[in-house]
Amino acid sequence: MLKYPLVSVLMTSFNREKYIGKAIESVLASSFEDFELIIVDDCSTDRTVEIARFYEAKDKRIKLFINEENLGDYTNRNKAASYANGRFIKYIDADDMIYPWGLAIIINNFEK
Repeated sequence: MLKYPLVSVLMTSFNREKYIGKAIESVLASSFEDFELIIVDDCSTDRTVEIARFYEAKDKRIKLFINEENLGDYTNRNKAASYANGRFIKYIDADDMIYPWGLAIIINNFEK
């Protein structure tokens, strides 16, 4: 029987090479560990995909998907959601960071 993560953290990206590493690291630093990080790149022309692949190779919870054509922000978010396996979904932008306790607080409140 497959075990799915409780939370799917969804990160969409487009030309965010300056920020995506820190964004990914903030998710990986989470005190709540039962998550998958789904990154969906929308045809970046910079090093965004290369950086995301580096992290994907280091942590099995990360799954990188690359669109064949540019979908735009909201369609790409919907695409990311289609890959989610978790009971809960949390979006984080590729140029944002989440506190280490952020997922734990969110899940604790949802489960109440």
